[in-house]
Amino acid sequence: MIWAGMTSDYQTGPYFFDGPVNAASYSAILETWLIPQLRDRGLLDDMWLQHNGAPAHFALSVRDVLNEHFPGHWIDRGSPPSPAPLPWPPHSPDLTTPDNSL
Repeated sequence: MIWAGMTSDYQTGPYFFDGPVNAASYSAILETWLIPQLRDRGLLDDMWLQHNGAPAHFALSVRDVLNEHFPGHWIDRGSPPSPAPLPWPPHSPDLTTPDNSL
């Protein structure tokens, strides 16, 4: 599996997972790879992180990481018990651009 992200003027990744993508491996790349990169570039406090419906994205442990590092600045499918600060807009097209460009 591969992960990548982009802003209006910066691309991060790709990150290639070495093994299955689950809550533990996804939390690990957030905390040890993505968040440090964003912090080093001064982007962490000014960006929104958007997820799609992958199971690893909405695990409670991942949500805890997101709430700590992106308080009020992340989007996902918004399912209980711990919905995202901003749920995915209903009936919206796929907003995950890297899916379409990689």
